[in-house]
Amino acid sequence: MAKSFGVTNDEANELVQQMYIRIDKYVESKNKILYKEDEVNTFYVYVTLRNLYLSRFHKITGSHFVIDPDVDAPHIDHNMEAEERFNALVDKIDLITSDWYWYDKKLWDVYFYWSKSMRSIAKETRISLSSIFNTLTNGKAKVKSELKEEYEEYKRSRED
Repeated sequence: MAKSFGVTNDEANELVQQMYIRIDKYVESKNKILYKEDEVNTFYVYVTLRNLYLSRFHKITGSHFVIDPDVDAPHIDHNMEAEERFNALVDKIDLITSDWYWYDKKLWDVYFYWSKSMRSIAKETRISLSSIFNTLTNGKAKVKSELKEEYEEYKRSRED
């Protein structure tokens, strides 16, 4: 799965290791990541890998590149606390949406993770734009109400 993002073998291995760490740290019950007792929720694993990939390689420019070690690059302070809070926030959003009705979850994923506009979703699926709008508006409200405090903490950590 990690190699599907177009990364090298080493980067894919690193993403997988980070995914294991994140799941161990943030998943309270193994039932959240299992379909059945012995079947892993591959979609959850994929979303976690994708979030790690996006947070690592697509922070600002939308692409990544390797800097030549001989180039004198300016030092940029990195706010690890804010990044950890952001990643925890994304993980909690994934946990919240994982319990939703399949239609709501699918629209949420297409809109937020695949960055499809509501109009393009409506055009490609022939679902009415008003239905998509209402579903996503209700979903946003649920996420906001459940993660209001965590989001405020994240905003404060970015200001520090």
